[in-house]
Amino acid sequence: MRNDDHRFTVAAEYWEEGRVNKALAVFDAIIADEALSHSARAIVCEYVGRLQIGIWELPDAERYLRRAVELDHDEVEHHIQLANCLALQERPEDAWQIVRQLYRNHPEHPAAVHYMGKMVDERGQPERGLALMKKSLRLDPKNERFWANVAFTYLMHGNPSAAMVCSEQALSLNPQDEVVQFVHEVAKQFEKHEDAALPALTQQMPLAFTRSRPKSFMDRQGL
Repeated sequence: MRNDDHRFTVAAEYWEEGRVNKALAVFDAIIADEALSHSARAIVCEYVGRLQIGIWELPDAERYLRRAVELDHDEVEHHIQLANCLALQERPEDAWQIVRQLYRNHPEHPAAVHYMGKMVDERGQPERGLALMKKSLRLDPKNERFWANVAFTYLMHGNPSAAMVCSEQALSLNPQDEVVQFVHEVAKQFEKHEDAALPALTQQMPLAFTRSRPKSFMDRQGL
């Protein structure tokens, strides 16, 4: 978008103020603007999809995320967010198909590797799943959500010490991230043998599928 085009900022401010309909009207106008590149419009679609997930409007989120994929099919993050949305709607097979195909197409992309590992683990192959997730950490060692997901995986497999190491690394990378904070707190409790913490973690951890990065997100196309 041009430097003098302030529509995205205006829409984001409307959303923060709780003026959801006005925000969506501006976002939709940006998405429909064919003077913009497909990739820029796709980024706005993904952004709105994330916002809709945040208020639990999952069918609307899915619609925006599918549009993001249509506009820019080569952007891995759009596929990941769509898979996340489907998983949150309790459609694991649909999410699995997206992630599996994404990994086939991008076998060295950190996000594709990571979420393939996450889903492989969830589908009953923990050794392969964890190996893929560790590979993603080597590919992108500064991704706090990757570290949080690995911490969660260690918790689920009864290794609280390893979980603490990973959750502390996630916290050091982004101490303000709410999911990272949550996982770290549960890891601390679990390390103290407070096993009751684990059910709460399993109920809320699907949100960790989404990587939080508000500043860099908008910087991707100068939005």
